[in-house]
Amino acid sequence: MNNSNKPIDTAPEGAPSEYCEAPDAIDRCEQVSQCAGCVDRATVESLIECLGDTDPMVRWEASLALADSAHNLLRPQDLSQVLAMGSSVAISANDLLSILEQKLETAAPAERAAVAETLGRLPHQRAVLLLERALSDETAMVRATAARGLGQLGALESSSHLVDALVDPSLWVRRAAADALGAIGDQKAVEPLIALAQQGPVLTRTSALAALGHLPGKPSRETLIACLDDEEGEVRWQAARSLEAVGTSAALPALERLLGDGFVLFDEPVRAVALSAMRAIGQREQGAWHALRLAIIKMVGRFRRRH
Repeated sequence: MNNSNKPIDTAPEGAPSEYCEAPDAIDRCEQVSQCAGCVDRATVESLIECLGDTDPMVRWEASLALADSAHNLLRPQDLSQVLAMGSSVAISANDLLSILEQKLETAAPAERAAVAETLGRLPHQRAVLLLERALSDETAMVRATAARGLGQLGALESSSHLVDALVDPSLWVRRAAADALGAIGDQKAVEPLIALAQQGPVLTRTSALAALGHLPGKPSRETLIACLDDEEGEVRWQAARSLEAVGTSAALPALERLLGDGFVLFDEPVRAVALSAMRAIGQREQGAWHALRLAIIKMVGRFRRRH
């Protein structure tokens, strides 16, 4: 979102303190987006205040704008940015993180969540540590946002904290933690994810299955195959989708049984996901037997549609 056509050390026309005071949320979003990438202290501090806006769109836009500013502070792209950061009006990356840390401790829940959203876009070790701390926040929305942020940052060192979050009282936090562990790809998370996939609400089970699709190995595959026979259509759908990524020929018989499954999720029936998984497995294993099997399945499918 950074506008390379404006000086990076100065804000657009208009007092920074007014960015979050326009009566219309759309106008506030536009004002905030114009400041994306700026590193002068007044503008950055104003953007931080916008993380406490009453409208979630404005908070989201402020998070994106601050991420651009932080990236310019952490990795200057050209000489003008270096000079801007050396000027008296520029904020430092450490000062920015210190302000966010204070907000994370003292602000209202929605603002703390917006701060966590921002930290999840900052590739900095201090941001990772703050997000780990936010996993213990009293508000589930903040904990879930922190978990997502750690996943976005690929924070392998935070895997143990995210594994602990898999048993959080909030299903939204458990879901976010599972998604993050899948994004990070730490094999140490496989067993806890398997436990989450085997019981509980559909929402968390499917998130765990999706994560296992990023963690290839026998335990993951066996769990995914077992879930192909689950009574919940969403679980069958996600298990098949994950096997498309990590399945082997051992999954083919179970996937073949789903070729008549008409449960639909995201406008795609289970049978289509299963067939796609079988094709992917066949391509990976490059076997003539697999190619022949898929050809027979396609012919059977055409026959059924005609009759």
